[in-house]
Amino acid sequence: MTDISGQQLLLNFPSYPEYNFSNFVVSDGSRIAFETAKEFCSPNPATYQALYLFGQKNLGKTHLLLSMGNHAAEMGLRAVCIQGHDFVNKMADDLSPNTLQAMEQLLNVDFFLMDNVENLAHSPKAQEKLYHIYNQMMDKGGKLAFTASLPPDKNSAMESYMTSRFQWGMVAEIKPIDDSTTAKIILKLAKDINLVLPESIIQFLLSRIPRDFISIQNAVSIINKESYVQKKKVTLPLVKMALDLS
Repeated sequence: MTDISGQQLLLNFPSYPEYNFSNFVVSDGSRIAFETAKEFCSPNPATYQALYLFGQKNLGKTHLLLSMGNHAAEMGLRAVCIQGHDFVNKMADDLSPNTLQAMEQLLNVDFFLMDNVENLAHSPKAQEKLYHIYNQMMDKGGKLAFTASLPPDKNSAMESYMTSRFQWGMVAEIKPIDDSTTAKIILKLAKDINLVLPESIIQFLLSRIPRDFISIQNAVSIINKESYVQKKKVTLPLVKMALDLS
């Protein structure tokens, strides 16, 4: 559950070691995607070479993608990850040395990972390049994983040949976080910074804050800061003031 958009163009693994399967908080809505991602990069033979994870923003798609890359690296395999918008920018000039070098790097791996593949939707040129990468990776027995906000058949701006490729592999959805999982995330984030949150506060937060990871993380961080400034334990009035809630 992170943002790698501001980092280097091509992300080689191991990288961001804090993102792994062991610290992904699994919910009923993410269990299938989680198990599928683990199976996808396990040493056991898989029935599919491509994986497409989709769901709303900040539900853990990137966390699973980075976990796959790190796990592949732990097994001595080569993995690379690239953001969709970076791929579009990199493929703007077909014959430039930078483009040719990037293509070589992206193909010289066992695992090709792309975050936010929907950013290629309005770039036929980038989609054509991805199509060739997809086919060459499949031919050599490599694996490809993608994340997106929409299922492959719901993005009308994506070329049909690319949509069909996405549907060839395994498609898994990460659904919004349920109450039980949200409570676990709140507790874990609080514990990580030695913040004590009473059960009544957690229940209040469940009814008042958005259910995506970033919003939950921000809320816990703000409460912790306010508690430190006031040098007081966390109470309902303190939480309401810190988060500007009535």
